Amino acid sequence: MTPMCEQLAAFVDGELTPEEAQAFSVHLAECAECQAGLEDQVQAGLAVQAAAEARAPGPVASDSDAPRRVAAPPMRSERPRPPRAPAWDRRRVVGFAAAAAAVVLAVLAVVRPWRAADAPRELPFALASARPLEGRLSHPGLEDYRPLATMRSGTAGRPELNLTTMAALEQRGDLHGLATAYLASGEFERAADLLEKLPPSPAVLGDLSLAALGLGQPERALGLVEAALEEAPDDARLHWNRGLSLQALSLELAAAAEFQRAAQAKEPGWSTEARERADGLRKGALARRDSWQAMNAAGMALALEGTPYPATMARRNPDLARLYLYHALRAAPSVERVLALLPLAGVLDDATRTKTATAYVARVAEADFARRGPLAQTYRAVLEGTETLVGARADAYLAKLRRSGERDLLLGAVLLLHQEDQHVEELAALVRQSGEPAWYEAPLARGRAQAALARGDTETAQRSLQEGLTSCRGAGFQYRCVDLQQHLAALYNRLDRRKEAEALARSALEEAFRTDSWFQEEVLLSDLVTSARLRHAPALARAYLDEYVQRAPEDCARRSEYHHARALLAVEDLDARAARREVQDALGCPTAPTLLEIAVAGDLLRLEGGTVPGRELDRVRERIRLLREDSSLSAGDRLLLDHLEGRILIERDREAGQRLLRGVITGSALKRSSDIEARKAWSHSHHVLVMDAGHAKEWDAAVALLAEELDRTAPPSCLLALAGQDERLLFVARGPDGKAEGVYLDALKRPLREGVPEVPERLRQVVSACESVRVLAEPILQGRPGLLPPERAWSYLAPGGHRVAAPAVAPAAKRLLVSDVEPPAALGLPRLMPWKGEPGPGDVHLRGRAATPEAVLAEMADATEVELHTHGLSGTGLSDAAFLALSPDGAGRYALTAEDLEGHTLKGAPVVLLAACDANVGAWRYHAVWSLPSALIQAGARAVVAPSTQVPDVEAGAFFQSLLEALRRGVPPAQALRDTRVRWLEQGSAKWVQDLVAFE
Repeated sequence: MTPMCEQLAAFVDGELTPEEAQAFSVHLAECAECQAGLEDQVQAGLAVQAAAEARAPGPVASDSDAPRRVAAPPMRSERPRPPRAPAWDRRRVVGFAAAAAAVVLAVLAVVRPWRAADAPRELPFALASARPLEGRLSHPGLEDYRPLATMRSGTAGRPELNLTTMAALEQRGDLHGLATAYLASGEFERAADLLEKLPPSPAVLGDLSLAALGLGQPERALGLVEAALEEAPDDARLHWNRGLSLQALSLELAAAAEFQRAAQAKEPGWSTEARERADGLRKGALARRDSWQAMNAAGMALALEGTPYPATMARRNPDLARLYLYHALRAAPSVERVLALLPLAGVLDDATRTKTATAYVARVAEADFARRGPLAQTYRAVLEGTETLVGARADAYLAKLRRSGERDLLLGAVLLLHQEDQHVEELAALVRQSGEPAWYEAPLARGRAQAALARGDTETAQRSLQEGLTSCRGAGFQYRCVDLQQHLAALYNRLDRRKEAEALARSALEEAFRTDSWFQEEVLLSDLVTSARLRHAPALARAYLDEYVQRAPEDCARRSEYHHARALLAVEDLDARAARREVQDALGCPTAPTLLEIAVAGDLLRLEGGTVPGRELDRVRERIRLLREDSSLSAGDRLLLDHLEGRILIERDREAGQRLLRGVITGSALKRSSDIEARKAWSHSHHVLVMDAGHAKEWDAAVALLAEELDRTAPPSCLLALAGQDERLLFVARGPDGKAEGVYLDALKRPLREGVPEVPERLRQVVSACESVRVLAEPILQGRPGLLPPERAWSYLAPGGHRVAAPAVAPAAKRLLVSDVEPPAALGLPRLMPWKGEPGPGDVHLRGRAATPEAVLAEMADATEVELHTHGLSGTGLSDAAFLALSPDGAGRYALTAEDLEGHTLKGAPVVLLAACDANVGAWRYHAVWSLPSALIQAGARAVVAPSTQVPDVEAGAFFQSLLEALRRGVPPAQALRDTRVRWLEQGSAKWVQDLVAFE
């Protein structure tokens, strides 16, 4: 017996602290002696409980006499959970000993299922000859193979549950056994509820992933099964379930690889099915690849040699066929070659129910080929790749085409030479005269966007792509639409609008699947890797990476990119060992250096500290030198490269690193308003200098640099400053006397996105005499609740930058109240309680169907007080930050997002109260704050109060009314929030009021 075993009785009696209980649970999983003793105590507890029930007076209540569950009041948050069916047995085991027994048996149920040597556990349903789920359950009674019971009617053979056995399982506390029954019967939400109550283990997480799949949540399933694989990396059941998760995301080759790995376990029956699944998925994906390659080969043969294009291929992807038909028309050397294209033109016109293709053939057939022929021959040579036109030679060819009057050839050449952005106005005129402007709107929109991006105008670039996409969808040219969606998704990724990027790219990927557009799939997968990584969904990012590399596993450059991307994900999880393994694998493929590679190398050199050999630093320096020679790097990319070098250098030569980073800041100062890469270089370089000053305990210098990064003036006193990234975190506090004290942490074990350590007590003492504390925080730390105790007054100082200036003259008072909104029924949101107050004179009350986003934005323009009572939603594809769900307008638009506030001016400099769940939840961005509160402050609000968690509807109205009354008495926002919060807590209010945050 070990000393830990002596805690068994205290564990059963519930006398251990949560930390001690968790430690004992881990010990219990491996100690057979404790498990045997545990069961003895459980049985004794159940016997005591049985005797107590035998002595209990009065009749047993029937179901009709049992107390009804009172429905919880709605929260101003995401959709509620669906109603649950009654439990199998309402007669719950009560009493202290039996409750402990249930907990103990639950622990046993968790630690045992993954062990083959355990005694068989009872199943609450009869084993049939077929299984009801595609996935593999962890229950030891389900290890033997059975074929899937799915019928071609779309139904699955669900087992009939034995209610008596279910009741016995519940009474014994076998939550995992109950969950198995619910999974097998298709009651996935019930199963998930039970499994979430159990300590995590490979068995529990594997089954939870199946529940998530059953609920249509493949991304969540992927994260759960990956967590299980960390503990049981060779378990075939987990690889099987990951394969199903990948298949649900349409990642067929990655799924095939997982099923192939499951097949390697050589389990009778299971391995055969796994191989069949892998083969089927692989064949389906490769058939699309082969179809794409065949269509392109046929297209080039048509354009270069006039070989007829198969009608079946044209019908499969008519847009690709049109693309090659028009190449063929421009490359045709004679009128005979042109007329031979009429049959294909007819097929394409039938598909679009127009005559544009045949009309184009007729126009070209009338050309003078003595003049057109040589020009067409040059076009053909460029298309074939036997001639390259760049610089002066490209200009000369375009000039010759202009003189010739062959305007369709000129239009095609501008596109073929990828010069859309250099000749936007000329291209627009050519498109108007083309006879088929709808076909050319997409490349024109792309050219406009590229030209806008070159001058740093991301707003015009976005609008051009959006308008082009709308036009394209109206014309029905799917191939063109996918191309525009890809470019817009890439732009959103560049702007760190990762939710919108992912939604666009996923939609485009599904369209590409339908037309065998293999190349477009490839590009979209790359965008999806980026968006998943940026929104910190590592399991999903790895899934997209797995699919990407499986498409060309023999491509060494692709494998290098794959391993560096996985290394970056490991760095963001502070797993230096895993990151180093990935980098070593990447080094097996000699490739040209990339910014991604240098970024990973720099972070890894810092994380590994003194353990890195000198030759590794030399290798990284050489890669930086080589990358500087890449002429394709933009000015913003070069600033980022300089930043990365400075980030590496400052750890070894502080003065040289500071000098280089200061140069980056100077170089990006003027460009950051228009160049997103320059903006990131500015912010990231400041961050490194802030942390460097903190490491040196130069507290005032750190605050000054942070204020410069945020375009704010730091208060000289009563200030709390926060900066951090990865494994490092800095706190600096200034008390009433202005003296600064700080704490620098450089060995965090959990990423900051999973939680920020508390402000050290000695720094809280520094500001304890302050009436109110202002908080200056880097973007990823902005808005965190609970920095100081609820009885303290504090608020965030929002970043400066392009903030709308306060009005010179105090505006006329106007209160805007929004309540009783009616979001779309499809969201499944509960109706909130009607607003109970009385509007005052001059108040504007938007309620019910009138409370649309457009109406709210219009009335906010000159309001001095804004109070929004509605549902807040986060984690959807509409925005990276939380948004408000309002009533839909005529076009169905119901969301008020941070993006919607861009470009708006709140002339009344209002105080805004966001009485909606999670309204303070922002996007995780390193270089800029992105949230509803920050967007409101930037638009001109003088203060915002927003919750960081769920808000109970029954309390919100009264709380915010009390807060508003304090603000009207002239109490500053931070103090008003503190005073109202303290009163509410004294009255016993819920914890939610502690998570309210003020911004000024």
